Amino acid sequence: MKKNQFMLTVVVALAFNPVLHAQAVEAKQRLNDIEGHWARIPVEQAVESGYVSGYADGSFRPDKLVTRAELLAAVVKAQRLEVRDMDTPFQDDRGWFRPYLAVGLKLSLLKMAEYDSGKFKPNQTMTRGEAARLFVRAAGEEKAGRAKGYVYMSKQLGLLKGNSSGKIGMDRKMTRAEAAVVIRRLLNWQSAQARTVGSLTEQPAYASTGELQQLVVSLESFSGDVMVSGQTVLLNPKGSGKPADYKITLEYDSRKKATTIWLYEKPGLHKQLLMELLVRYVGESADAAYRDAVKLDAGKAGEARLLKTYNGMKIIMDKSEASKSLAIIIYSN
Repeated sequence: MKKNQFMLTVVVALAFNPVLHAQAVEAKQRLNDIEGHWARIPVEQAVESGYVSGYADGSFRPDKLVTRAELLAAVVKAQRLEVRDMDTPFQDDRGWFRPYLAVGLKLSLLKMAEYDSGKFKPNQTMTRGEAARLFVRAAGEEKAGRAKGYVYMSKQLGLLKGNSSGKIGMDRKMTRAEAAVVIRRLLNWQSAQARTVGSLTEQPAYASTGELQQLVVSLESFSGDVMVSGQTVLLNPKGSGKPADYKITLEYDSRKKATTIWLYEKPGLHKQLLMELLVRYVGESADAAYRDAVKLDAGKAGEARLLKTYNGMKIIMDKSEASKSLAIIIYSN
């Protein structure tokens, strides 16, 4: 529908918030309704990153259903795409969301033919099936989505996950918390793809305690406590707050250009967390690296040592005789 055709870069209402920008909560303000929520960590990270926001009363309302306009805006903002307020073919494109709608059409994240009567219906809540289509396109897998199905591809890419029977529930509505989690998975997937060159995976730029800390909180499987002490990032997977429960540490040595993961418990007790960490460094070889870590840990302390290359990354694994801990040292290419 024709509107004033001026081209103006804008900062509009924050994504996931149907109220005006002025009513949104500052990104770093503590949210008052997500303590104990299963998606607390990814929600907090999404708010800090600025692609979603809470409300003026300090709440996030994680179980509230997300709308079409909110989810589209969040995906666009998360990828730092430039938006401009410009006319679109939709008849109902008046509102804060129009710049996001325009860039969504331009990048084929959505298509006019998929909407009835030329209306976007921005306040309509989003089904998981419709969201799968948006996420797969944002991942650059439109061709595969058309050929194999968007829901299938969303599972293959690790974006949407099914229930115990493997069903996505494509007609079920998506919540704000679920949307934040899937966007984090999308960003992680894109990050992993960007680091892949041929068959080799480049060393990620986790070259400071701050970057290592951000790496930890971005892990989907981690919902515990993180503490920085000097050059070391300490992880308490239980989230108990007890010093004795900080069983994993990460350190980056700028001189050696190496990241060391110290495990003070059996690797199998933290399999998912360790696997996610290894994926960030060695990609598809993470499973092989994890198996070797488990095997090495079962060996005799002081005698168990392994030097091996995984997906182009040199890794030394060493079981300490003094502390019975396992060190996984990952060197830059």
